[in-house]
Amino acid sequence: MAVSKELPSYQKFYSSKTIHIVETLAVKGLFLTHMGRKDEGYELIDRGIEINPRSSISWHMYGIVCRNDQKNDQAIKCYEEAIKADSDNMHILRELAALYTQGRLFAKVVEIRERLVKLNPTFPMFWMGLAVAYHLTGRYDLAIKVISAHESGKNEPPLNKLQISELVLYKNVLMELNGEHQQALEHLKEIRPQITDITAWKEQKAKLLLKVDRKEAAATAYQDLIARNAENNEYILGYLACNGLDINCEKDEDAAIEVIDTLQQQFPTSNRLRFLPLTFTTGDNFSKAAASLVKYSLRKGIPSLFSSLKALYADQWKAAALGTLVEGYATQIRDTQRFSDSTEDEPSSVLMWCQYYLAQHYDYHGDYERALALIEEAVCLAPKIVEPYMIKAKILKHAGDFRGARDIMDFARQLDLGDRYINSKCVKYMLRNNEPDEAEKTFLMFIRDDAPHLVQETLEIQAIWYMCERGHAFRRQGDIGRALKHYHQAIASFDTYYQDQMDFHSYSIRKGTLRTYVDIIEWEGTVYSHPIYQDAARSAIECYAELADLKAAGTPFTPIVHETDSKPLTRNGSSQQGQHNLSAGIGETKVFDVEKDPNGTEFVNSDTLAEALKLVENLEKSCDSAPETHMLAFEVHLRMQKYFLVLKSINALKTIDAEHPALPSMVTRLNQALDTDDSFAASLKGALKSQVSKAFGSTAIDAGTDQSLAALLIAARGMLAIGQTHASQAKDLLMKATDDKYADQRTLLRLLEAKQLLEKCNASESDLAQFSLEAKRLYALATCF
Repeated sequence: MAVSKELPSYQKFYSSKTIHIVETLAVKGLFLTHMGRKDEGYELIDRGIEINPRSSISWHMYGIVCRNDQKNDQAIKCYEEAIKADSDNMHILRELAALYTQGRLFAKVVEIRERLVKLNPTFPMFWMGLAVAYHLTGRYDLAIKVISAHESGKNEPPLNKLQISELVLYKNVLMELNGEHQQALEHLKEIRPQITDITAWKEQKAKLLLKVDRKEAAATAYQDLIARNAENNEYILGYLACNGLDINCEKDEDAAIEVIDTLQQQFPTSNRLRFLPLTFTTGDNFSKAAASLVKYSLRKGIPSLFSSLKALYADQWKAAALGTLVEGYATQIRDTQRFSDSTEDEPSSVLMWCQYYLAQHYDYHGDYERALALIEEAVCLAPKIVEPYMIKAKILKHAGDFRGARDIMDFARQLDLGDRYINSKCVKYMLRNNEPDEAEKTFLMFIRDDAPHLVQETLEIQAIWYMCERGHAFRRQGDIGRALKHYHQAIASFDTYYQDQMDFHSYSIRKGTLRTYVDIIEWEGTVYSHPIYQDAARSAIECYAELADLKAAGTPFTPIVHETDSKPLTRNGSSQQGQHNLSAGIGETKVFDVEKDPNGTEFVNSDTLAEALKLVENLEKSCDSAPETHMLAFEVHLRMQKYFLVLKSINALKTIDAEHPALPSMVTRLNQALDTDDSFAASLKGALKSQVSKAFGSTAIDAGTDQSLAALLIAARGMLAIGQTHASQAKDLLMKATDDKYADQRTLLRLLEAKQLLEKCNASESDLAQFSLEAKRLYALATCF
């Protein structure tokens, strides 16, 4: 029954005679919060707690609503108060354990789990949870003891076959982690009849045999695993280790190749066995391995050949060798229609795939004109195949012709309208060309037919790349409000990923999948280090900083109102905004708040620096080793006039990279801010400046700009941040961005950034024209200058 129908049936119970019963207030507050009337719900629960601060039910209800609103820290405090009033309440203890786990407070998880086991020692979920808690705190011996004490005892309810299999395997993993390798191997033999996950058992056996130095038996075990999956890199490396070989050791190269060749004869279809030698071989060994892999891929017509080999291009010799190899093959096929060591003619498609690879090869090296000529040949050889058009679009994008790249990618999309991947690529290229509306129409083509509202569905499917790219497009157009809205949509998706693990703290232990549960806990700890989250968070921080600067300058940003009548928001073409009433069942109505803030006004009018600080703090927790994190922290703290935190950010960046090109600019800006801020206490100012001087000495803002283009751009941004009085100096620096001395560091995006900064310097039309002319000399195909 829906909450909205449940509440009226209790109205008599919540009469004036019983209104001061705290438990009734708490439960009614819980109902109201679930109905969307959160303010009323919180108020009722607060009233109940005021009446009786010792009520465990009131604190429990308060904890539940805080947890539902993702206020986990506050929820923990409420549950702790509830436990003080009712120390043996197992429901509250279980929920508190889940909250502690969510907050990675593993020491406190152990305390709660120990109390639960004392309350009901025969309940499997409690002692399994305690074992996991010991595991998460690194106390593997205690985790083993807990499982040993309870696994064969009386359990209510009893464990099923799958749970027993997972439990004994988990115990074996704990024994391995505790360094008991021989005992773990013996235990593994004992539990074999109980195992249902045979592959996991075989993997554990192979690892343990290797760790106890029984290499011959381990080799047999790994060979058995390779027969099950010859694409698993860990199996192959394990087999090599059994033969005393390490691919990172140069002296083992020839022997490792011999072993891999033997495996290839046994498993001729394994792509991994073909590729692995390329990662550690050199010279003739590399050339031989590359010839085998490349020739096979060209014959098979594998479009991803260059993508799979791209990691090898970090080695210049290997990159040149691969290019020479494929060019030789292209010449052989063009002249004789066969490879030099072959007696049979190759299909015509082989030449096309050679040109396809070489186009990407020269695109990687920045020779866009040659790359385009090669991909045109590939297109002529196979005009109906999608992939050559996609690479042509990619080359044009790298060359600076965003419009041309978008048009070619759209042409490729129309060759195969049923391909979701090419549709997504086309959407991305439209967004890179600053066409968010056209990109939305194309993106929505693959939304499910029964979706009640298309735009709402884009949020439901959590297409984070789309949200982030859409934000970038609006930002380039100067629409900071909508950019922030889309950045926050991407950020919210990651928050959802993290919050969704809450359900697994109970579910995984109840099901007994303890190994996978621990893996989830470890993975969730890294979710905010994902590149798309970092991109969205950093971009949002920069937008908030820009809003704060505009407000400080007396020209606050005004949200841009967009016409939405033509937007295909719903399946029937309606573009109505606001609340959409959709059927959700008999007698019920579901409300979708699909476009409550279409222009991002809420984000623009928020406390911008406070919002930016929240994102900075999360980045500091998840990406503390990234220099960009501390550069953004510097920007936010400087605008908030928190100068000691500004210095902390500078020192953190220096710890990561003492030669980072941003350091001179950051130090200069801090000194300038201290000199101009009369509200900052003189004694503190003196102490801070003394620390800065001692750590960095006398630093010029343009230090290092002669050798580093990155330093030049950072210095120019810093000069503009100080004020327009330094605009002329910034302009002079930026005009040097096209100098030949920066050739090895120069990229299209850096030149575009230099041009944007020039415009902020109020550079003259002649200066901008001169810069564009020099940029087009370097990027002849570019249309973006």
